[in-house]
Amino acid sequence: MQHRTASARRARRLTLAGAAGLVAAAAATAIACNTAGTGPAAHAAAVSYDPLAPALGFNSFVEDRTVLASTESEGPVATGGDLVLDGYYNVMIHPVGSYTAPGDTVPSALVVGGEVDFGGGEPGSVAKVLSGGYVKIGDTSGVSVLTTDQNNASVNTQVVPAGGAYNSTPRIELNSKEPADAVAQAPIDFGAAFAELRANAAALAVCEANEVRMVDEGLQTVPKGGVQPNQRISIQGMDPNRTNVLNVTGEDLNDLSELVYLLQPTESGPLLINVDTSGTGGEMDWFVKNQPGAGGILGAPYILWNFGETTRLTLTGGDSLEGSVLAPDADYTDLSPSNVEGQIIAKNASHGTVRANGGEIHHAPFGSTLACEDGDQTTPASTTPSDVTNSIQSETPSGDGPSGGSEGPSTGDSTGGGSEGPSNGDRTGGSDGSHGDGHGSDDLATTGASMRPLLFVAVALLAVGGAVVALTYARRSTRS
Repeated sequence: MQHRTASARRARRLTLAGAAGLVAAAAATAIACNTAGTGPAAHAAAVSYDPLAPALGFNSFVEDRTVLASTESEGPVATGGDLVLDGYYNVMIHPVGSYTAPGDTVPSALVVGGEVDFGGGEPGSVAKVLSGGYVKIGDTSGVSVLTTDQNNASVNTQVVPAGGAYNSTPRIELNSKEPADAVAQAPIDFGAAFAELRANAAALAVCEANEVRMVDEGLQTVPKGGVQPNQRISIQGMDPNRTNVLNVTGEDLNDLSELVYLLQPTESGPLLINVDTSGTGGEMDWFVKNQPGAGGILGAPYILWNFGETTRLTLTGGDSLEGSVLAPDADYTDLSPSNVEGQIIAKNASHGTVRANGGEIHHAPFGSTLACEDGDQTTPASTTPSDVTNSIQSETPSGDGPSGGSEGPSTGDSTGGGSEGPSNGDRTGGSDGSHGDGHGSDDLATTGASMRPLLFVAVALLAVGGAVVALTYARRSTRS
């Protein structure tokens, strides 16, 4: 009896060992298959990134033409095309520039990818570049860069029409002594930057995050497109620890009397507002309404207005606009004397006109990251500031240059880099092999090869487990 009991105990131990081997083998096989892409699909992971990283911290970042008429930008200004002076404008009145061109030790306050069109605006126009910032001009063929005055005395740098005298108008005047040869350069790849910004705007338009609601004064839900004229609207459902998304139409924003933030957006709980202007043909004249609860300069860095498919956006008046504007395909015009608390991203921009005094652009750059579900939807490629900078590339293949190939640049410090960055708008990756849907052929080949050792282990464990179980039953049958 004692002998049988000991034998039974041994049999149970062998049986348990065999079962454990089978379980471990099954688990290893499941992990291997799932990692290789042959098992059940895992739930989509949230991709967190700064969608305005390609704008390099500029208060106004424009792809083509910029007109400076009135009044001022607290931070730096960059335009990929020509610059027109059409009034009196102050640039970077506070020392907040975060972008420094290659070879410089001083931040760039005004970057012009094309030329300065001195003939396109008012003859007496002046742009003052303050806080010791530098000026960069891609095409200096029509200007003179002066570092001395008529008496040949060393003075603060000025840019005037070719052949013009010091202090003549129109002019760009610095409050620092920038060397003349440092002015003539185009350090930013605006094409790469705007390819990325457009991809980001498209991805944000379908961002799957915590969708918040518009409610009326009776706290009844108001659907997108359902705001009535002069209706007071509140934003309900904000999560302080997640990306929040509000979907509205341009008509909603013009119809409401106030947009009340019941909870102020924060770095950990930013708010993305997707504005659909398809009902007005992609164009919008916006009389900005009061936004109580947004927090002014405290909440504005965590609000992003996405006008991804808008082709014309004009601020006609009203209150200050709280937050940054992402409108990469829009002709943007500011006719409102009220302020913008954030960044302006546009295709073309007019900051004021001869007849209308535009408001100030306060330096409240977007200061958070947005996390959208990275599943079947298009996800953005990520960018580093260096990837949209035309710096000298030493011993670097052309595919790793400023644009990162045709698909846009790699991730910035807010988004992570390499394979962690999401893909560009067309769901194809660059040289790092990242793909929007996560199923590129190169990725599968690499993943399959890297999983072979684990698959071999799984097969071995299955064999050992099966052998142990068979031996157990054979011994029990012999002893019984």
